[in-house]
Amino acid sequence: MQKSFLVASAFALSLAACSQEKTAETTTAPVTTDAPAAPAAPADATSGGVERAETAAPAPAAAPSLGTQPGPKGTQISLTKARVIGDILTVELQAALPANADANYETVRADIDQVSYIDDATSRKYNVLKDQSGMYMALPLDYSKKSVATDARKTGPGIMSFKFPAPPATSTTISLSLPGMGSFDGITIQR
Repeated sequence: MQKSFLVASAFALSLAACSQEKTAETTTAPVTTDAPAAPAAPADATSGGVERAETAAPAPAAAPSLGTQPGPKGTQISLTKARVIGDILTVELQAALPANADANYETVRADIDQVSYIDDATSRKYNVLKDQSGMYMALPLDYSKKSVATDARKTGPGIMSFKFPAPPATSTTISLSLPGMGSFDGITIQR
């Protein structure tokens, strides 16, 4: 009698443990992602019959390009932003390395005193702004603080940005000139 009571108790405990595990599985909120799920691995005896799906992390989305030019060392330079906020025009560029490049990364540099834009409506040239301490308003500054330097990688682009005085409100397009990267002509300004 005592032996059957022990077996019944062990059976009841295992059922209780299984039902708690099942409750924990069903009360967990499902995780939603934008990436498609990879095929689930088949359930086996070691996983307790629970199927797990693994998802790949989504790749960072590249910003839409307003124009592209070939850059130094086989890179591609894309103009991704030309926006006026207040009295400042911010220009952002991405330096990318093609997937078939020999190197894993290339450093792209630009002397800031050679970076400028021309207001297409007035033909006036504008240079990169400086702050109160005389530092150029550009990122990422290199050690000299007179040029920008970013790494274009196979895994993702390097980003450069420059701040200029804004053109008059009547101007709608600019032409940006970058040393060693050519010119982006007729770029529409966002306001």
